[in-house]
Amino acid sequence: METLLLVGLWLFVVTNLDALLVVGVFCADNEYRSWEVFVGHSVGFGVGLVAAVVGAAVAAELFHEWTFLLGVLPLSIGLWGLFRRPPETTVEQSIPVPNAVGRVGVVTSASIGLSGENLAVYIPFFADLSRSELALVVTSYVIGAGFVFLVARLVVSRVVVDGISERLDRWLVSTVLVLVGGYVLVSGFAVA
Repeated sequence: METLLLVGLWLFVVTNLDALLVVGVFCADNEYRSWEVFVGHSVGFGVGLVAAVVGAAVAAELFHEWTFLLGVLPLSIGLWGLFRRPPETTVEQSIPVPNAVGRVGVVTSASIGLSGENLAVYIPFFADLSRSELALVVTSYVIGAGFVFLVARLVVSRVVVDGISERLDRWLVSTVLVLVGGYVLVSGFAVA
């Protein structure tokens, strides 16, 4: 059980580095109140987590002994991220969102958007867990989402937000996806 929690924690930390940065950016924006960012992040994270659990249940039901092949997803996304050149980005002037509901919606949408890579990692990981293991991991992830908000808020209150570094965006996340995908495939082939 300790190994499961350590692997789950490691996956959570690595897959939520981008969420930490995005939540931090929202916390740094004076137009967004802390509670708006917290609610939006919580709802968006919850939607992504529910999608991962449902995806894992469907994969486990349909593929039974072949769920390890889902490791191809994070492996492919990671390799693509390592070998592609990121496009030049330009910062555009944003239009202010006029009310709290709209701001919560913006944060929620951003949080849901961050779930794509998380799904590629969580679905293969969740697919082979028992119900009690899955409940434990999901509970720890919900608590972890609260820590992501708290850490982002703390960091923003102490430093200036410079944005996502190219090294973090391109190399770390992609490398972790390759490692997770490779792990899922290798462990699955070893069992099969």
